[in-house]
Amino acid sequence: MHMYEDEIAVRRAPHPGIAAVLSVLIPGLGQVYAGNLLTGALWFLATGFFYWMILLPGFLCHGFCVWSAYQAAKHWRGY
Repeated sequence: MHMYEDEIAVRRAPHPGIAAVLSVLIPGLGQVYAGNLLTGALWFLATGFFYWMILLPGFLCHGFCVWSAYQAAKHWRGY
């Protein structure tokens, strides 16, 4: 498939709610959805580590991960 000069590739802006739900399912997936691959990988590793340590820090880290994904998508959309 060839891209011609008059064609413009347009990426849809990520929705903050979808980013948050994805991070609830898998920590860091919302950040990846919002275009932040490295941040998503770091959240995935950090949340897994804190769940391994003790359950409560894992829940707190997971909560921050969801909030971060929501904010990343919100920032991308320019809210």
